[in-house]
Amino acid sequence: MKPLNFRQIELFTTLMEQKTVSAAAVELNISQPAASKLLRHLEIDTGLELFERAKGRLWPTAEARTLYEEVSCLYHSLNKIEDVVQAIRRRKNRELVIGVLPALSTGFISRAAALYLEKNENVFLNIVSLPSIDILRGLTSKTIDVGVIGSQQLTDGITCVSLMERPMVCIMPRGHPLAAQTVITPHHLTNVPFISFSVESLTARLVRDIFQQENATLDIAHVVNTAPLLLSLVSAGLGVSIVHPFYIPSDDTNIIVREFAPAVQFRFRVCYLVEKKSDSLTRRFSDIVRLLD
Repeated sequence: MKPLNFRQIELFTTLMEQKTVSAAAVELNISQPAASKLLRHLEIDTGLELFERAKGRLWPTAEARTLYEEVSCLYHSLNKIEDVVQAIRRRKNRELVIGVLPALSTGFISRAAALYLEKNENVFLNIVSLPSIDILRGLTSKTIDVGVIGSQQLTDGITCVSLMERPMVCIMPRGHPLAAQTVITPHHLTNVPFISFSVESLTARLVRDIFQQENATLDIAHVVNTAPLLLSLVSAGLGVSIVHPFYIPSDDTNIIVREFAPAVQFRFRVCYLVEKKSDSLTRRFSDIVRLLD
């Protein structure tokens, strides 16, 4: 018996899963005669009759089914190795891993990525949506190259540049009684169901602080951990909230936006390791993000 090569293992596994030579040939992007030839050599080299031919189909024998149980795990493991190799090649060919807040993972990051790739065509972008604390951890562990966060927390060895600093606004569902007001204050929101970010978030802390300063009561009805979820609850009429204006989609006609006073400033930060300051890919992305401010 001759040792099997990868192409034979690939053909055999595909035949077992696709059932016909023509389907296997399409899957492997080879001609049907080439697939039939590979199959003949496979049976000759193994000394096994792996398929019975009947009515234009291949019917696996008991020997084929036994072989498949052993070979399929090996084949799929080899495919995983190919995926790892491709990932290593991408990183070698200039991959940039970007961490971004869920609230900015739609319109903002798509615009930033498009603008970045206009001037950096050969870069492979790997974009992950994570909370600020996880982005900072990724930067520290070097699994993320550059991040856009909303946290005020600073970590040694990480450079942060402020951007998109805006006063937060009050949002409410269309038809809400407070929509008649042009400016919303904490006292307007007393006894009004409020949708808050989780307690550890920067936005939640800023809102809590301003209510305490104004001696107003914050009536938290629901708590969420992402901006898209918060917006969906407000849009559904389950409460009001206070958010950075960048969170609000321009196409949601169910959400009314009003100025909030006293003004509470909120800013994002683009962050990267100090040691990456001279890295051209990271620096260019940081510059692009600031252009969108």
